[in-house]
Amino acid sequence: MLPYLSVVLSVRNERKMLPGLIDQLLAQNYPPELYEILVVDGGSTDGTAELIRRRYSDRRVRVRVLDNPKRCVSAGRNTGIRAASGDAMVFLSGHCTIPSKNLLADTAEILETTGAGCLCRPQPLLAPADTRMGEAIAHARSTRIGRGPVAEEGSGWVDPPCSGGTFRRNVFEQVGLFDESFEACAGLDFNERVRQAGIRAYSDPRLAVYEQPPQTLRSLLLEMFCNGRGASHFMRKHPEGSSLAEIAPLGILLAFLLALFAWSQLPIPMAAFITLPLALFPVAVLYTSMQIGASHGLRSAWRAPAAIATIYLGQGAGLLFEYAFPAGPGPRRTAPVVTVAQPAKLPGKADRAA
Repeated sequence: MLPYLSVVLSVRNERKMLPGLIDQLLAQNYPPELYEILVVDGGSTDGTAELIRRRYSDRRVRVRVLDNPKRCVSAGRNTGIRAASGDAMVFLSGHCTIPSKNLLADTAEILETTGAGCLCRPQPLLAPADTRMGEAIAHARSTRIGRGPVAEEGSGWVDPPCSGGTFRRNVFEQVGLFDESFEACAGLDFNERVRQAGIRAYSDPRLAVYEQPPQTLRSLLLEMFCNGRGASHFMRKHPEGSSLAEIAPLGILLAFLLALFAWSQLPIPMAAFITLPLALFPVAVLYTSMQIGASHGLRSAWRAPAAIATIYLGQGAGLLFEYAFPAGPGPRRTAPVVTVAQPAKLPGKADRAA
């Protein structure tokens, strides 16, 4: 028997890309009575919620719009989970595309054949970019130095589930909901809790979705800053699951600040000696940019150094800011979080007809 799937989209100001994504979901080769689409809107100011309500009110697949007054993705996902009727929840962003019409069918098949509680997927930045800088950012993020998203190669069991995007209903009953104290990296935190609970995770390239990269250096900087803060919060909460690689951007940023101090305050020979190791970074950036140029052309190659520098500046500044000024009491840190000891109360199959 095929499972009922709930697709949860936590969005804000996604009027441009979201209709295309929903159209791709409605075109899936999966029985329309066996899945629903929950659009959780975080106070969009561009008419996203109104557009979705108007355009998709009479489809065979149920499309619902829910409000997320807290605006952050973690709260939006929790709102979707509480309203969902599915046997499993598939989480997507509002700025992605789905390359396969069999995504939901493959999801159901893999859940049934593996018995996994969590399904992981590749999420490369392959959705169409609207700007040339967006193209360059996507190419830079796909490299090792660009700290791109992890893409699982091939099918198999994975541990930890670093790219989990689909979860059975009972996973939330076992480990709780998303931690709303995270504005970024909430998924990383949730997947770590899934790993700690011993829930098995399976990865398959058939489940890939294509994310859209940031379109400008400013939007990339803001995204990386938030990711840096989220990574810092994650490392405080899960020190056993952290690694030195996660603080590499902070090390690069501090080395750069040290170089500025050395060249302004110390004799030239001493400053050169102190900052010599830092020279390895621009060499690596230049080499990576040349590789990008060979694969994608000069228009991406000459923009790549600025994109890579922005990645490290944003993440490093976010890490440093969160270390220096951890968020104190307030709505972001005191949002109720369901824990293992206080399992989530989720609607059952009988609620679908409601």
